[in-house]
Amino acid sequence: MRALREAGPPLRRIVAAIPLALAVVIVLYVAGVENRALLLAIPFVAFVLVCFIDRDGWRIRMAMAEVAARQREHWRTGSLPIDPPSAESWLTEHPDARPAERASVLVTAGRREEGMAILNAAVGETPTEAVGIARLRLSLDPSVVDDATAHAALETLERLPEFTALPAEERRYHRLAARWSIAWMRIRVGEPWRADFANAVRDLGPFKVSRRYQVFHAIQQFALPIAYIGALLIVWGLGLTDALLRG
Repeated sequence: MRALREAGPPLRRIVAAIPLALAVVIVLYVAGVENRALLLAIPFVAFVLVCFIDRDGWRIRMAMAEVAARQREHWRTGSLPIDPPSAESWLTEHPDARPAERASVLVTAGRREEGMAILNAAVGETPTEAVGIARLRLSLDPSVVDDATAHAALETLERLPEFTALPAEERRYHRLAARWSIAWMRIRVGEPWRADFANAVRDLGPFKVSRRYQVFHAIQQFALPIAYIGALLIVWGLGLTDALLRG
């Protein structure tokens, strides 16, 4: 999924860290440092730092994880589809689903115009449903193209009487979900989204994410140093460790 790949750390920082770590190793070796274990540890430390200082990446991952968990809590009809094939199956199996759910699945299936038509004709029976429909309608609006128009759309949502009638926690969920929906539409069409989404959710933390998903996203956030350690273990398994560490 593109969102997980691009959440962070940014590729440019990873690309910069690799030659920088290599340069430090070369300088130290030329200066007479022959402790191979120390030299091998330098890239690991550099990669960990690149991943750790990327606070936007971690914020994005935690926001996405909370949105996913809360969406599953709100979802009432079948299993939440995540790709076009499962979305088409869901639409066939649940023709009488709530308008907000059906519109959301139509978008997942790549049928955005049909989803918008349903939303434009829908009326929520409760404040929660009304806000959910309005949130989807605004997030799917093609005029929402940058941070400024997204901010204006969110202000429009928060001025709704139904929005102010919701409990504080429910209002927070709709704020977070709206920001993610706007980012998701940009992801689908290949537009930049990371910086705007990180800024948009900055004031919504701390995010409520289970330990299991924190571990899952930590592995992805720190994939580079983990891969480096894996490579060293492969070298060790091939019996090349002595050659690397002999000093």
